[in-house]
This record gives sequence, structure tokens and C-alpha cells, in this order.
Amino acid sequence: MKINTKNSFLVLLLFMLLLGSCTEDFETMNISPNSATTVPASNVLGKSLLNSSQILFGERLDVYYAGSFSGYNAAIGAGDYEYRVGINNSQWDAMYSSMTYAVEAMKLAKEENNDNLYAAALTLKSYMGHKATDLWGSIPYSEAFSLAENQIIYPKYDTEEEVYKQILSELKTAADLFDTNGGELGEGDFLFKGDVSKWRKFCNSLRLRVAIRMSSADEAAAKLEIASVVGNPNSYPIMQTNDDNAYLWWPGVLPDVEPWYARMGAADGNKTDGYRVSNALVTALLDNDDPRLPVYADKNKYGNYRGYEFGPNQLNDTLNNGNNVSHIGDRFGNNPAGFSPFMNSSEAYFILAEAYERNLITGGSAQSAYETAVAMSLEENGIEPADIATFMAETEVAWDSGTTTNLYKIRLQKWISLFKQSVEGWAEVRRTDVPLILEVSKDYAGSHNRHPFRLAYPDSEKSLNTNFPFDIVEKDIFYGTQLWWDKRPGVQ
Repeated sequence: MKINTKNSFLVLLLFMLLLGSCTEDFETMNISPNSATTVPASNVLGKSLLNSSQILFGERLDVYYAGSFSGYNAAIGAGDYEYRVGINNSQWDAMYSSMTYAVEAMKLAKEENNDNLYAAALTLKSYMGHKATDLWGSIPYSEAFSLAENQIIYPKYDTEEEVYKQILSELKTAADLFDTNGGELGEGDFLFKGDVSKWRKFCNSLRLRVAIRMSSADEAAAKLEIASVVGNPNSYPIMQTNDDNAYLWWPGVLPDVEPWYARMGAADGNKTDGYRVSNALVTALLDNDDPRLPVYADKNKYGNYRGYEFGPNQLNDTLNNGNNVSHIGDRFGNNPAGFSPFMNSSEAYFILAEAYERNLITGGSAQSAYETAVAMSLEENGIEPADIATFMAETEVAWDSGTTTNLYKIRLQKWISLFKQSVEGWAEVRRTDVPLILEVSKDYAGSHNRHPFRLAYPDSEKSLNTNFPFDIVEKDIFYGTQLWWDKRPGVQ
């Protein structure tokens, strides 16, 4: 049969024209009226806040890893520094995912000409960056989040000092942008419900947090930063009351329940979970008849308070069993509508107290700041004024009293006030060695005299990022090179 190629070509051409027309119509018809094509910056800020809460204040990092390393919590029956490659890698990924959402919120806020939203997202990004460098040390930061703009696939690793300087610069930028008469923060502000003034106080208080942490490594820079904030209270106000606490409160209805409750909550009050309080925390509270003890922990089955004690014989110690070790108190672990604490106001005053006591700044009273900080911590835990006064008169709590120095008192009470902020508490223990925790998990007790120094870098970074700093020593997974600001001598 003879094929008419001319006619076949015309038919094919006509078919292609019709197909193109149908495709254009199909693409137009296939746009769902119910799917967003433009995402508001506030929504992305909300996603970053939720992701940040889940990783920083969730079970694995806040209760288990940093919870154990800080001296706050322990997992009875194991009591180890569990290392799983998948979990370890996922923690790194989650931290960077949260920061990525914050960066995207910044971009969208810029397009919306909303300086307040931009500043809030920048504050959150800096907050998470600070947590990340305190967990791992050197991290990709200045070149991170630059794939789209600069096509950087393998971002360089910045030293801790470089990350700290950039974070302080970012926080200063955010602080200068916040304007109570400016743009609204929208529905995605789950932290302060749109209150720009509280974001501003949070931002400036974070500047104090970063500065006091770095003061052991770069005192001169820390002094300048603290003076910049404290010396300009009108431009740079800080958190002043418990109403300023940076707490994300959860709705309390599945699936949006507080992360500690999601793991260990017992609606009927019959707690059975293996996560309990640590001996270091319970001992610190018992030593000074601290009225926060029944808030932080439950009595054990014999009517006493006891924490899990790490050590080479921890699994053979009958006092470490489920009947003897106290559960975590209801305020922190058994409220579905509970809170994730990004920062509390008492910390700002503890920082001021330390700064005055060490003469990092002048013009204020270390004692006044310390006593304000302690009272605020007790108040937020529901302690009555009369009981606060009694506690403040305790020999090792009262200023210029007992055998401990005032600086030690400041640091110990600050550590106690940070319960449920385990990453922050762990950083403070590494910076100050207060309280002195010599208990080490059984698998490491023979070769180490402190809880871990750092988290292990993810295998994906070591194998894929060509800029990975292999000069950083990682020993026994969680040890090796101490962080920049960790100047404790004789630790291993």
C-alpha cells in the first residue's frame, strides 16, 4: 500500500496543534482553587516555630540526650548515652530545617515589606543557629541556606567564634527593626501572639545569653555586647517579668499536644514511663530545701524524692529502679496543653547578676539581679511569697552567706531555673561546671569524668560535604574537642 506522506505530515501537524491547545487548557483547568500558590510569611514563621519546638523540646533531644547530659533527666533501665545513626542525623536535619523555614519567612516578609515579621524570623533563625553551634561546634552558617541565590551546594564550616559574631550581628539587626507601630506578625506567631514588644525583649535577652556564654572565650567582645544592651534600655529592652517568658503553649488536643506529654503523659495520673529525674537535679533541690522540688518531681513509691544516679554500677543499683526513682513533675511532663520554653525572664536577670558580679559591666547590683531572678523562677513555678522568702534565707541561697561564693549561687540557681531547657542547661554545665556533676554513664565512666562535650556530627556531612572540618576531634562519639567557650580544665 502506498502511504501519502504529505497527508500524513498534515495530519500529524494538526494533531500536535490540537494537543498543544489541549495542554494549555488542561494546565489552566488543573490549578486547584483550594491550593495556595502564595504562602504568607506568617505561616512559614509558624512552621519554623513548630519545627523548632519539636526538635529542641521533644523527647529525643530535650528529655534523653541533652536531658541526661545536663544532669536533669535519665532513662531508667538504660541510663546510657544512646547513639543511633538515624536519630543523630535526623537531629541535625531538623535543626537546619527549622532554620531554613525561618530564612524563607524572612524572604517572604521582605517581599511583604513587613520589617517586624522579618525581624521575628531573623531572631528565630539566630536562636536556632546558637543552639546548633552549642550542640556541634563549628557548623555551616554564613554560606548555609544559599543554594538558590549563590548555588552553594557544600557550604563552608564557620568556627564557633565566627558563628557567634554573626548571630550577635543578626540579633542587633532584628532589635533595630522591631517597631510596635509596624507590620503585624499574623496568625503564625505562636510564641507571642503578635506582641512585637515581647519579641523585641526576647531578641535583646538573647543577645545577653550569647554574650555571657562567649565571655569565657572572648571577654572583651562579651563586655561590649552586654553594655550595648544594658546601657540602652529604651532602645534595647529585655525580658522583665514572667509575662515576658518566651513559651510556646500547645493547644492540648491531638495531634497538637506538648511534646513531653506526648511521650510520657498519663491522663489518669498513673505514670509508668521510664524517663525520670536525675540525681544531680534532685540533690541540688534537696540540699537547700527548695520548694520547687515537688513541682519538678514526684515522690517515689515510698514517699521520697530520688533521682537516677549514673555510674559504672548504675544498672545493678536497686535504688535506680522504677519504684525508687522519681517521675518528672506534672507541670513539665503531664500537661497536654503545656509549654515549650524558648527562654524565661529569670534567665535575663541571672545573666545580669553574673555580669555585675564579674565586673563585665558596672552600674547595677549583682545581689538585686540575683534575688529578682530566683524569686521569678519560684513565682512561675507557683511558689507562694512566704515560701519564697523562706527559701531566699537558706544559708547556701542567701547572698554573702554559707560556704559557696555568690557567683556559684548565681550559676547554680540559673541551672535549676533552666529545667526543661536541656540544651541550654547542658551548655551552662559545660561553661561553668556548676553544679559539678561527676556521674558518668556506665559505658563511659571508665574513661571520662564528665557528661559529654558535644553531639556527634551526622555521617551525611562527613561523607558529602567536602568542606567538613576533619581537624575537629571526635572521641567516643560524644567527646573530643571541647567547644570554644568550654574552658574547664582537667575534664575528659
